[in-house]
Amino acid sequence: MRSTFSGLELARRALESQQIALDTTGHNIANANTKGYTRQVVNLQATLSDRIPGMGNYLSIGTGVTVKSIERARDIFIDRQFRWENSKYSYWAARENTLMKIEGLLNEPSDNSLSNDLTQFWNAWSVLANNPENLGARSVILERAATLADTLHHIDQQITELQKSLDSSVRVQVGQINNYAKQIQELNHQIKKVQVSGDNPNDLLDQRDALVDELSKLVNVRVVESRDPNFTDREVNIFKLYIGNEKATDQILVDDTKAYQLATPEAAGADGEPFAEVKWGAGHPLAGASVNLGEGSGELHSSILLRGSGFDYDTANGDTKATAHLAYLRDQYNQLAKGIAEAVNAIHKTGIDRDNNSGLDFFDTSVGTITAANIKVNAALISDPWKIATGKVTKDENGNPVGAYGNGEVAKAISSLSTGWTGLAGLTDPVTGAPITTPPPPPLSAASIGDYYGAALAELGVDAQQATRMKEGQAVLVTHMYNQRESVVGVNMDEEITNLVKFQKSYTAAARIVTMLDSMLDTIVNGMGITR
Repeated sequence: MRSTFSGLELARRALESQQIALDTTGHNIANANTKGYTRQVVNLQATLSDRIPGMGNYLSIGTGVTVKSIERARDIFIDRQFRWENSKYSYWAARENTLMKIEGLLNEPSDNSLSNDLTQFWNAWSVLANNPENLGARSVILERAATLADTLHHIDQQITELQKSLDSSVRVQVGQINNYAKQIQELNHQIKKVQVSGDNPNDLLDQRDALVDELSKLVNVRVVESRDPNFTDREVNIFKLYIGNEKATDQILVDDTKAYQLATPEAAGADGEPFAEVKWGAGHPLAGASVNLGEGSGELHSSILLRGSGFDYDTANGDTKATAHLAYLRDQYNQLAKGIAEAVNAIHKTGIDRDNNSGLDFFDTSVGTITAANIKVNAALISDPWKIATGKVTKDENGNPVGAYGNGEVAKAISSLSTGWTGLAGLTDPVTGAPITTPPPPPLSAASIGDYYGAALAELGVDAQQATRMKEGQAVLVTHMYNQRESVVGVNMDEEITNLVKFQKSYTAAARIVTMLDSMLDTIVNGMGITR
């Protein structure tokens, strides 16, 4: 006869198992709004059966239930897809943010923009063409030119500050990546200890997954987990975390309980100092080599591609707009400033001033190559506005050249640069008045100076629109993947309440078994063997 006490042990296991299931359900409900929490599931398992003798054979009889494990409801594939899309979203969001800042500093179109300053500058020459002997009109020319130069200086400085800001961001992001690697390493130590003991460290695993999610905003990440061959009787995993290019198999950041570091850049980005380069630190198999960040993923890669490898746009060094956006933008403004100066100077030098002297360079050429940062008006003209050449040499009835600064032809030709290069085609010698047979070529590859600047603005607008469009598209994908992941890992209150009822009923039923067995034992102990 099987012992009655075995029934009590069966009931005890049932009560204990249902209690654990109830506690786990309560834990889920308590963390329903906890960020990064993963719903936990209790896996119940029947205990080993007993064998009791029967009629010529043995019978197996159940001994109850036990908790096999408490696991997280997690889908590795969905995690991988979410982090992939999250990296791409962060890349385009960071790119859009910077391009929007550029559009803001250009402030186009408005009364305080470069295009307005250009318009005012050309209009001032048009007014001077009609009033070449008016000193006030000459002063206005100098003021408009100075304003134009100051605006170009300001734009160049703002681009420089943006590059410095992005370089600082790169340095901060490198530090964040190193910090995440150390935190994940520490969690791996703790997780391994718990797994070796035979338990599931669910809350620690949630913390590690949350860190990997945050890291995916900075760089593309890839997690590889495998069973530790040193433990065959329990589940102990080896955790490896790779960053950057998916195709690169050696870009490991965390190798189980060992964390590698990115090299910390030594100098802060400033004039004459190098920009931060993202390289592997000492101890890594690729120590000293650049980190392969892949394409279009993470804030770090976005910052580097917008910033460029240096302040200036260097095609000889392999710079393109895709790899050095702000440096490319600065180069466009440098070309614009240089083109304005070359065209205006070429025409101005063919005219004569009030004293019948040949015109000087209107914009100062002593600075060397003229750029947006150094363009300025010739100081000699500022000191004496009458040196501004407004007219061309004419000829008298005998064909002799006669000074005529008052005819306004030079000022008119300069004013026409706003719409085309005809002013360059009609140049004459400032001494003889003879046509220049080989006029200088247009300094810009556009129909006019205004057309060149308009094309540059349109290009920037297209880039900003693309970033916005890509960010919005990625936001939809990230939201979709997040919702899909939440459907697996998130706490559904209706489902948990249902589980509460289910486990509570099971607990009550197990308690009734105890009551019944107590009654049976009372009969055996107190009732049997008594003579009535």
